[in-house]
Amino acid sequence: MKRHELPALKSVTEAVYQSEYQKLRPVLEAEARVQAQLARLDAQVVQTRQDSAVTDGYQITGTDVLWNGWEAATRRQLNMELARCRAQKLAAMQQLRQAFGRKQAVERLNDTLKAEQKRAQSQPKP
Repeated sequence: MKRHELPALKSVTEAVYQSEYQKLRPVLEAEARVQAQLARLDAQVVQTRQDSAVTDGYQITGTDVLWNGWEAATRRQLNMELARCRAQKLAAMQQLRQAFGRKQAVERLNDTLKAEQKRAQSQPKP
């Protein structure tokens, strides 16, 4: 690699890093959305348990069994979706880490070369 190619390499590594970061954002948003749905389901379960203690006929009609079945199926589905999101996040984070490492390495190389150039210019010539 030549010194004059370093700025272009720096731009490319920055672009790759930003690209990987942009790929991660939707995964993080999906994970947050699923976690919010799970929190909402938890709140519904608490509310339903409070209401069922007061409501007559809730257990007699079998509504409690239907509700518990729906709640278990919904929770299972949301947990599977959360696991999928987290697996995608791990893969995306690995790609982002690699891109960040490359970006940092090029920045350090650039800084080192600039420092060497300054040192060479500041030294008196024989």
